[in-house]
Amino acid sequence: MKIYTDQRLLRTGLVGGTISRHSGNMRELACQQIAFDKLGIAPDHILHFHQVHSDTIIPIASTQQAQKYLSAALADADAWMFSPCIAGWGAAIVTADCVPLFVWDDTGTYAALAHCGWRGVVKGLPEKTARALLTLNPKLHLNAWLGPHIQACCFEVQEDVAAQFPPECIIRHENKIFIDLNIEIKRQLTEAGIPAKRIQAPYYCTCTDKENFFSWRRDHEKNLLLSFLYKP
Repeated sequence: MKIYTDQRLLRTGLVGGTISRHSGNMRELACQQIAFDKLGIAPDHILHFHQVHSDTIIPIASTQQAQKYLSAALADADAWMFSPCIAGWGAAIVTADCVPLFVWDDTGTYAALAHCGWRGVVKGLPEKTARALLTLNPKLHLNAWLGPHIQACCFEVQEDVAAQFPPECIIRHENKIFIDLNIEIKRQLTEAGIPAKRIQAPYYCTCTDKENFFSWRRDHEKNLLLSFLYKP
């Protein structure tokens, strides 16, 4: 199984990352279960929500809270926040060009996983996710990692979308408009208080790398990648 991750995250004792397309379409729960079984993670201890391109964050702070959420109907939201991370529990999101954003502290005690589509980015979800963690503990030393997503080379938009982003995110080339989501997400995270040197955004483009990633923009098919965060 191929998983894209950040070694800084793994060094805290947390487990997480984005699973490549080789493990199947993660829209299918059966594919998710097979993946978690291979990782030795109980699938019924992974939380899910209904992704709606919002700025809603679900906080999980205890085993009881996780169990209560698991037994309820899926909520509409786009980010998870664990404070603290609970042994034996985790959460997952699915993407097909959107940005899976991981945020965590140096000890692996606090962590968040956010589904950042362009609408969520415009609503400030990256910044709100980081601020939510720092509100709980202003002394946290946070790190951030942007998982595989569509890069500026492929994220072509129209004027109505471009108008919602700061000028520094907009690239105009040969009468086309492109958006660099990395620039805006990094800006929001630094604005929230994460030093730029602690934010990593490796160049994995879901749209150009067909071998490893699904992409809605490229294929217009309902295939999804899975990103997860888990505390052993």
